[in-house]
Parts: sequence; structure tokens; C-alpha cells
Amino acid sequence: MVELEFQQKTKALIDSLKNICANYGLGNDGNEFKIITQTFLYKFLNDKFAFEAKKIDESIAQAEKWEEALTALSETDLEMLQLQMGPDTARLKPTHFINYLFSQQNAPDFAKLFDDTLMDIVTYSQLKLTAAQRWYCSTG
Repeated sequence: MVELEFQQKTKALIDSLKNICANYGLGNDGNEFKIITQTFLYKFLNDKFAFEAKKIDESIAQAEKWEEALTALSETDLEMLQLQMGPDTARLKPTHFINYLFSQQNAPDFAKLFDDTLMDIVTYSQLKLTAAQRWYCSTG
């Protein structure tokens, strides 16, 4: 039953995104596929990060709003938390969280902000993972 509900909600979300694309002249276009794929990728990266953070830190797991709990961490504490995450988890800054982007949805260049956020997640994650790998190799 849960799987069927998940499938229905996913299809409804895809239909909603397709309607938005069609309303802005991107329906049945290659860009429509890119937008839908990027949106799902972004959601997955946030969910994976939240799952790993909650697994590592009980206070984040118990927080009513995990994004606020992570945003309240110092830069050092956030970095220490991320060092405990596996290499298959993207490293996110508070400005990468869904709630942050949601609060910016009416900004004039939201599409650029969304694209820039995805690119920043990639570069930030690569930078952090490379630094963690160098540290691990120097201590092991």
C-alpha cells in the first residue's frame, strides 16, 4: 500500500512539473526532461544528506525541523558531521537545503539560482571529499 501511494505521489509530482514546463513553453521538449530530472536529483541529494545526518547525530534526528538544526551548527561542527558521512553522500551547505531554495522561489533569477545551487553542490562536495581523502591518507 505504501509503495502504491509513493508511486501515485511521484506521478502526480511529475505531472505537475510537466504542466509547469508546458505553461512556460518547455512542454515535450528536451529541457522538460532536464528540469524534471534535476528536480528529482536535487530532492534525492537533500533526502540522502538528511538521512545520513540524522543517522550520525541524534539531536538532528530528534529535531522537529532537521534543516534548522543543521543550519544552527557552527561551520566546524557541520564539517565534522560531514566527515562522518560516506563518500556517496553529497556535502551540502545550509544554502543548498530545499527550505532555503523554497524561500527564494519568487526571486527574479530563481532558475539561475537553482542551477547555481546544483553546480555548487557538485564543486563543494568534490572539494570536501578531496580534503577528507587527503586527511585520511595522511593519518592512515
